[in-house]
Amino acid sequence: MKMLIVIYAGAEPDRVREALEGPPVGGYTMMEGAHGVGSTGPRLGTRAWPGESTIFFSFVPDEAAAVAADTVREVQAALPEGEGLHLAVLPLDLVV
Repeated sequence: MKMLIVIYAGAEPDRVREALEGPPVGGYTMMEGAHGVGSTGPRLGTRAWPGESTIFFSFVPDEAAAVAADTVREVQAALPEGEGLHLAVLPLDLVV
């Protein structure tokens, strides 16, 4: 199994949500309103540092991880300027 972590900074998290609802992922957990600092600068949800991120988590079989990554890359390629999307694929030793 693999764990997908997708961090999206933009106005339309439905772009990512819809991609994760279809094959091969089929489901996710979503956390809205995440704050942090990265290569594009702070996103702290304040007037001085506006912006927030949405984080998606999903577990997929090993063979589905590459296809899921391709799907996320397609979403990333279609994003308007100023929006960001990052994907991490992590190994899972145990899911209970």
